[in-house]
Amino acid sequence: MQERLCRLENGAVFRYCGACTRRPVDHVRDLAARLWRARTGGGTLPREAADVLDGVGEAYSVQREITTLAGLPRAGWKVGATNPAMQSLFGIDEPASAPMFQPFCFASPAELAVFPDQGTSVECEFAFLFARDLPPRPGGYTRAEVLAAVEALVPAIEVVGCRFAGGFGELGGVRLVSDMTGNSAFVAGPRTADWRAVDIKGHGVRLFVNGAFVVEGVGANALGDPLTVLEWTANHLSALGDAILAGEIITTGTCTGVTPVSAGDVAVADFGGLGSVEVRISSKGQQ
Repeated sequence: MQERLCRLENGAVFRYCGACTRRPVDHVRDLAARLWRARTGGGTLPREAADVLDGVGEAYSVQREITTLAGLPRAGWKVGATNPAMQSLFGIDEPASAPMFQPFCFASPAELAVFPDQGTSVECEFAFLFARDLPPRPGGYTRAEVLAAVEALVPAIEVVGCRFAGGFGELGGVRLVSDMTGNSAFVAGPRTADWRAVDIKGHGVRLFVNGAFVVEGVGANALGDPLTVLEWTANHLSALGDAILAGEIITTGTCTGVTPVSAGDVAVADFGGLGSVEVRISSKGQQ
């Protein structure tokens, strides 16, 4: 007998099959558990699994539940959808953030095993290491205050995947955010302490896969300036009641679009004088 989802007046959701009565379940926790199982064990969820969520606010609540389920230390924050092309792809109109967990963050060169059914891709990004805490506070932070807390620039590759069927195309903000904004892993290159001397907006990055040039971009592809992304992120997180902590890394969104990769591929992001980042992709079976 087919189940259906039913919503109560108080917002709770329960599954009803007609043959029995089941207790209402917390729909946020339920979706978080399913997404975390997919992240760690493979597989995808049907897109309608997120239809129980009441907007992006509840999608961020799913992130919090995933963080609780994972029980892993946070390495920083991933920020995505920071240019019109990516927002168009996802079907949203603003950036999105998600926590990154330490076991999913690596130093270059790295080898990463992924689930083939989750549409793995790579993104070249400018990330930043923070030296001081930026706790949530009324009124948020000025650009100068945010940049004063930065210790180093970190060239990076973010590995992304989608735990909803159908991939990223027209995914929508609710699904994107609830799925940890697509984060699968983060690979960090060498740090640059004298980052203020770098023309970040104009600095280029070239992506190679298996030695062949694929695409290039510049820092300005991320919201016009990766530093603008940092300012947005600090205030966005503050409004959500979240902090940036000393020692954490903040990404700023892809400068090279989304490049699909498969098991056996080696992706190298060449940031010129800032160094390079390398990740080798392998495959792991669904659990």
